[in-house]
Amino acid sequence: MSKKLCFNVNLIYFIVVCLFIAIRICSSLNLFSFLGEYGSYYLGIIIQLGLIFALPIFLLKRLDKGDAKTDTKDFLGYNKISKKMIFVSIAIGVAVFLVNIYVSTFFNSIIGLFGYKSAETATAGTATVGKLFLDLFCTAVLPAICEETLHRGMLLAGNSCFGMTKTIVISGVLFGLLHLNIEQFFYASIIGVFLGYVCFVANSIYPCIIIHFMNNALSVIISFASARGVNFISNIVNFFLTNPVIGFIMMLLVLILLLIIIYELTLILMKESFKQQFGKKKQEIANAAIREQFFNQIDAIKKDEKVVEPQKRVIYIDASEFIEFMQKQKVEEPPDKVLDLKIKVLLYGSFILMAIVTFMTFIWGLLR
Repeated sequence: MSKKLCFNVNLIYFIVVCLFIAIRICSSLNLFSFLGEYGSYYLGIIIQLGLIFALPIFLLKRLDKGDAKTDTKDFLGYNKISKKMIFVSIAIGVAVFLVNIYVSTFFNSIIGLFGYKSAETATAGTATVGKLFLDLFCTAVLPAICEETLHRGMLLAGNSCFGMTKTIVISGVLFGLLHLNIEQFFYASIIGVFLGYVCFVANSIYPCIIIHFMNNALSVIISFASARGVNFISNIVNFFLTNPVIGFIMMLLVLILLLIIIYELTLILMKESFKQQFGKKKQEIANAAIREQFFNQIDAIKKDEKVVEPQKRVIYIDASEFIEFMQKQKVEEPPDKVLDLKIKVLLYGSFILMAIVTFMTFIWGLLR
């Protein structure tokens, strides 16, 4: 990607971060109390659909000046995936959620040692089926689509000038910070980095959306069950606490098993993606060969020549030579120190702003 596009993406993200922080500050000051009982839901929908999804795409189209309808869709990674990849992504989502329980419990216990106290949650009497579906929509469906489009779509593609590894880490950490909550930062950053890797190996944002949805949806369902008096997670934790040695061993074995499952499923996702991309390229090459043969025959007819059937040839391509050839085709952009500085200022600005707010949530938890 060009440095200009990288600058535009980071400018857009910085604008989104500033507006998001402003809204969160206003919300903490109860300036949106006029929205009533369901104000948090209205505000969540506006933030997700308007601020995190629609505004960045609108600004990208305005700043890029390209064929927005086609280029934007490809740029954001909305590439089709197979049914097998869908089911594999669902399975990964379940495994990621279970690993998240470990990660969040571990991190929350650490910040708890400093005296941090978690915010109060909703009481058990408010759980209804209607509220469950509303929570699923606002907490699972919208964030999965909107947040992934912003981070694994625009941010991941726009910052590709930094290299694959750095870009994945940048998008993951910014994703964790955007939650503006010390309790969610650590595990959200880990998920963000993992989802960035998934997006890269799958060459599509859809697996990330599915995994994100499954993680959030399972969290909502378990919270709903807990509010209804079904505390099976708490029962498991209590069993581990009352049987510390057996509990620790079982927890460790289950964690290792989950990590192995995620690793193997990700490999399946990678192989299926490669197979799909290879088939697509193979079809494109075959179509190009057919078109070439057709026009050659037309030229021969015009020249009143005998049409000669093309000979079948097998071409062997060495993978390393092909990669080396493709790398040589890349056109290096001339260095632009001023533009590079602007990109870093915007990127670091987004990081610092969200880091400050996230740290302040930690301080607030200490003062509770």
